[in-house]
Amino acid sequence: MKKFLWMIIGGFFSLFLIGAFSCKKSATVSYNPPTPLQTLVNTDTTLTLFHHLLLRGNDAALLVDDSATLLIPTNQALRQAGYGESIVDSVSSSLADQMLRYQYLPSGLVADSLTPTANPTLLGSPIYAQRQNNGTILFNSYASASGNTRQVGKARVYFIDAPLTPGVDSLPLIFQYDTSLTFLARAFSVTNFYDSALLPGNGSYTLLAPVNDAFRNAGYDSVGAIDSANINTLVQLLGNQVVKGIYFSSSFPASVQRLQGSDISVTYSGGLPLFTSQGSPGPISLLYGNQVAGSRLILHWTNGILSP
Repeated sequence: MKKFLWMIIGGFFSLFLIGAFSCKKSATVSYNPPTPLQTLVNTDTTLTLFHHLLLRGNDAALLVDDSATLLIPTNQALRQAGYGESIVDSVSSSLADQMLRYQYLPSGLVADSLTPTANPTLLGSPIYAQRQNNGTILFNSYASASGNTRQVGKARVYFIDAPLTPGVDSLPLIFQYDTSLTFLARAFSVTNFYDSALLPGNGSYTLLAPVNDAFRNAGYDSVGAIDSANINTLVQLLGNQVVKGIYFSSSFPASVQRLQGSDISVTYSGGLPLFTSQGSPGPISLLYGNQVAGSRLILHWTNGILSP
């Protein structure tokens, strides 16, 4: 009986060994070498903050070896813009992702010497590029790079001296989160001005957007005052703040035409434009701006309302 039991146990043990050896396969190690872009970002000590942004945005996949153009801000550029190590490591993943995708041009770069040229980005909203007489390229009129691109694998890289504020798809998206433009947003809503005046056709525009205090100073003491105002008056008011054409803060000519037909005179003080019109001889100042707000609209925040 014992012999019979040992035969059974031995048989099971043999089956176990056969199964174990049959299941055991030679280990195959798949090694994917880093792409040229990954090697650049991983080894260039001037791009460590950009590397951190990639990790925050979970966007390492952007470094594939593809025929695209990347605009990469250096450590110095990010620090000067307020993105030091602690800030970069604490920004939200969504913001990091937006920044990175906005600086990724899947179709390459086109830069005209006469006017800013819209370039599609992975984020969707365009970047405007213009080649200067000295060969440098301006992006959205405030970030610049040497005109000499760097070939990295199949990709082209420009090292820019300032990070680019991500564009948005439309003006209503800005109105949703910017509480400094509550009065203006209400005026657009009441008049349906965005859909009726800015979207139709193929026109390009620059909006000089008065902040809430500008409306208060003009006699609109509350959002309710916007609701009760004459619609035609509001339509004219909004049209007086819209300039025909794409202009960034450093690219305004001496005179620009408004949607309503009349002109605005532009002068510069301390590098920032001042706007005057026949009805507004006291200059209106640009507070901050250069915000891409769709494929054909640039937004600047201003401290006053321009009259006819």
